[in-house]
Amino acid sequence: RGQLRNGLRYAILPNSAPPGRFEAYLELHVGSCEEADDEQGLAHLVEHVTFMGSRKRERLFSTGSKSNAYTDFHHTVYHFHCPLADTAGRPLMPLALDALREIAFEPELLGARIEKERKAILSELQMINTIDYRCSTMHLRQLHADNALARRFPIGRAEQIVAWDATHVRAFHKTHYHPD
Repeated sequence: RGQLRNGLRYAILPNSAPPGRFEAYLELHVGSCEEADDEQGLAHLVEHVTFMGSRKRERLFSTGSKSNAYTDFHHTVYHFHCPLADTAGRPLMPLALDALREIAFEPELLGARIEKERKAILSELQMINTIDYRCSTMHLRQLHADNALARRFPIGRAEQIVAWDATHVRAFHKTHYHPD
């Protein structure tokens, strides 16, 4: 365990299974509960835009690596599962860590990417609209009626998701994405 000069805390743990692979996670303490009333789903949109817009993540595509990201009530997590080296024997950990750095702290946040990810989230919102999801949200609303969990589902609200522009996305990122 340690802390970098910029305040980023880290932990390095052994990973013996599966052999020849490593996992790299970056967890940010920002989720849907940190959103304002008019930002419901903005943490999720920022997660999509930063992750899918990363050019450095693309360098890992043909290496046998897997990557994903998610936003919950309190966190946004980006992760990579990679072989230790590519087919030429070059280590992949530096590439994965560099991609995580770009995703979290130096994303481009381009307007075209924001529009693409907005559409993806609206589609995701339609896909999860099942009876199971509606029952789960109803139960959470009752269990957490006195706190933000009752009103801040990570997927967000469609009427707000369609209204944000690049300024909103950039402001949310600037406020919540920092290494300390």
